[in-house]
Amino acid sequence: MENTNKIVNLVTGNIHPENKKKVLAEIHANEESRKTFHKLKAAWVVFSFTKKKQDYEIEKSYLALHKKIQRHKYLPFHSKISYNLKYAAILFIIIGLPVLWYLINQTSSSEVNKELKYVSVVADNGQMSKIILPDSSLVLLNSGTTLSYNSSYAITNRDLILKGQAYLQVKKDSKNPLTVTCNNLKVKVLGTEFDISAYPEDDKIQVVLETGSIQLLRTEDDSFSYTLKPGEMAQYDVKQKDVVIEKVNTADYTTWKEGSLIFNDVPMANVTKRLERRFDIEIVIKDKEVYQSVFNANFKEEDLTEILEYIQYTCPIKYTVEKETNENKKKIKFYYQPN
Repeated sequence: MENTNKIVNLVTGNIHPENKKKVLAEIHANEESRKTFHKLKAAWVVFSFTKKKQDYEIEKSYLALHKKIQRHKYLPFHSKISYNLKYAAILFIIIGLPVLWYLINQTSSSEVNKELKYVSVVADNGQMSKIILPDSSLVLLNSGTTLSYNSSYAITNRDLILKGQAYLQVKKDSKNPLTVTCNNLKVKVLGTEFDISAYPEDDKIQVVLETGSIQLLRTEDDSFSYTLKPGEMAQYDVKQKDVVIEKVNTADYTTWKEGSLIFNDVPMANVTKRLERRFDIEIVIKDKEVYQSVFNANFKEEDLTEILEYIQYTCPIKYTVEKETNENKKKIKFYYQPN
């Protein structure tokens, strides 16, 4: 009864703020109490919107309901079916049919979200990371990337937040699709392999599909929806909020995970960004004419010096390297130099 009173007081808000964390810890330490708490909380949230708060009767009903739930654990199997009907009838009395449906199909998302903890995995510049998510999906993170997911991942959701570039091999689960949110674009998948590049400083988000099927959605409304097929790339313009889909050689966009750097008609502004992330350096453009260059190359094992030499040889660009200090990154300066 003491634990029941605590749950009721917590649900109805009749608890001192200093005791709230302690009571929550006690509830979440017990699986049955945790489930009961979330069901009652959901009932209370919905019931509040009906503006029929008869506090004494509700609390009294909650207490009776919790007693029955506690007794329910010890019932033999053959009596549980009939007891479920009683349980449903009690919920009918408390909040009616609409809320019963809500309790069966929903959890109190507002309360759960408050308690969610987020895990972030970071691949710093100059590094790549490989992680296995709780649902056994594989993710490879490129340099300068952060991937986050909450503590309910693979339990009630498969929601990821991405800043940077990642290659995903998604474990199929038709009942619980995986979603990747980056900026205001959401990628929804069931089971597939794809690459997504969404660095915060970039104007475009690139999604390249190798196998399976994925759906692109805008987070702010449902009017925007595109479905990608294998071998296609979607480029989403963050500012204009539109998308262009084209057929591509997916290897040009996914072989970074094997250590390759492939540039096919890539503007020099994007080349420098990729080099900065890969080698954890800073590139300073000294002449605006440098941005006019478009670069083509395929690197596998070449080091930074070899790549810079190749850029200088094939483009109207000269580079210099500043002396590296312990406090600063290596700084490379690009100058325009006509051939």
